[in-house]
Amino acid sequence: MDMLKEFKLGYKALLGAMIGAGCGLASISFYTHSVFVTAISQDTDWSRGQIQMGVSIMILMAIVTAPIVGSLVDRFGARIIALFSIPLYGLSMSSFVLIGDDINHYYFVWTVMSIIAAGTLPVTWTRVVNQWFDNSRGIALGLTLAGTGIAATFGPTYVTSLIQDFGWRKAYLFLALTVSFFSMPAVFFLFKEPIVKNTSNETKTDKVLLGVAFRDALQGHQFWYMGIALIFAAGGISGLITNSVPMLIDKGFTLAEAASYAGLIGLSVILGRLVVGFLLDYFWAPMIAAIFLSSPLIAAIILVGNLDSSLIISLSMIIIGLAAGAELDLLAFLASRYFGLKEYGKLYGSLYVFFSIGAGLAPAAFGRYFDANGDYELLLYIVIITSLISGLLMLKLGPYPSSKKLQYK
Repeated sequence: MDMLKEFKLGYKALLGAMIGAGCGLASISFYTHSVFVTAISQDTDWSRGQIQMGVSIMILMAIVTAPIVGSLVDRFGARIIALFSIPLYGLSMSSFVLIGDDINHYYFVWTVMSIIAAGTLPVTWTRVVNQWFDNSRGIALGLTLAGTGIAATFGPTYVTSLIQDFGWRKAYLFLALTVSFFSMPAVFFLFKEPIVKNTSNETKTDKVLLGVAFRDALQGHQFWYMGIALIFAAGGISGLITNSVPMLIDKGFTLAEAASYAGLIGLSVILGRLVVGFLLDYFWAPMIAAIFLSSPLIAAIILVGNLDSSLIISLSMIIIGLAAGAELDLLAFLASRYFGLKEYGKLYGSLYVFFSIGAGLAPAAFGRYFDANGDYELLLYIVIITSLISGLLMLKLGPYPSSKKLQYK
């Protein structure tokens, strides 16, 4: 009954968060980039490694922006940060239409976009959802971040059609308009913090939140185990996702066929979000994390071989998507359960730095390695090893702290 009550009270904020997350910087720009890589490479003299630097810039910039946004969300509220960032994201993405032949201009747009659109990172959306939901927090976070899976499912195919009709530059423009059209009204009307009454019958927009101080969290082993595990997991998953289309083209598939397979990643991201979210409400989160974050090793084993069976290739894409669907759900859930919500934004943002390092370095590393060697074989073996390490680290987190230990100091 408590779970049903939470959904009855918080479903609007949840829906707004889901749409916002699906239209955010870490969703749209990340999951569509693999399609843009091939199109840009064919239209310019830029190599895959050079083009992949764009998404690497975006993700690595979060090392700086995520903690700042987390602190701003804690101080001013998530809604106002989101409402500022969404139009700035659309404006900056549309700037790709002005890019010429100088790749430095391409990098400049990625850099500016990464800064001014940082308010659309997951810390914004999960902050409010964590406030509305407690007993059903896992599935609520899963539903929120399922928005990114929807983007990953339809984004590659949609962008492929835009590129074929208008070219890659104008495709970015129309993509920016689409994102703004869906996200701005949803966030404005639905995405709001919970309102409660205090003893003097005055309203305020924040619940009394428990949590450890940021400095105390840094002194515990859980923060660092989570962070290192995220570097390894995010690196493998990001490298596989952003290079999935080029890998499949190298196996003999057409761009349309490769994009179709990449769309399976999106479908399984949605499934991964929901399944993991459900499991987190009933089972020990680190065990779930170990299972899902180590699973990319199976996909890497498939891709390193010479198999081109549709069923096997589909399976590898689904496994990648399930892992991608799990990582940010797990980060949000683990941060809230082990550290509480008092300084959630700052702690989540700081852990997101580890995620950004892994996810940001991988696309460029994969692209550069291909430029030098003409294949991805060694990197796929590395993914197998790092995925296993990530899962083992999650199992070392220990039990959740009691409410008494989450009293803010």
